[in-house]
Amino acid sequence: MKKLILMRHAKSSWNNPSQTDFDRPLNDRGIRDLEKISETVMKQNIVPDLIISSPALRTKITAEKMASVFDVSIEYNKHLYHAFDTEVLDEIKQFDDALECIMLVIHNPGITDVRNYFLEEMIANVPTSGCIAIEFEEATSWKDLKEGKELYFEYPKLYFPKK
Repeated sequence: MKKLILMRHAKSSWNNPSQTDFDRPLNDRGIRDLEKISETVMKQNIVPDLIISSPALRTKITAEKMASVFDVSIEYNKHLYHAFDTEVLDEIKQFDDALECIMLVIHNPGITDVRNYFLEEMIANVPTSGCIAIEFEEATSWKDLKEGKELYFEYPKLYFPKK
């Protein structure tokens, strides 16, 4: 059985107009949300074997926090930077079948589209710091993933409304 955890990076900063999109850091809210959501997700007791992340700064910071919480390694995959759903799905098919649970830290709209591809109920948007765990009961290979079952969908505004 395979499990896929999809996480959208935390809220990023737009304070520096000369900064490239790739190099945008997290803003203060993103840092606070990431701290809180990492605690919430850890309580779900679904620990990935590996985290695979886009190499953009905002996803790197998010992945590093999650890796420290779960005490797992991170791999950075340049193909996940602003990847569309078809590109993300192609990357998933290449995952090592020895790994049972993988966390992807990526961007929108790809994360929302991948989530909607695997789950029956559609949503419009995975918010920043949103984290979804999906279980694929019949799958023994990452190449064989079809419709899954949502184990959780956590995001900051569920627990930590804006102040």
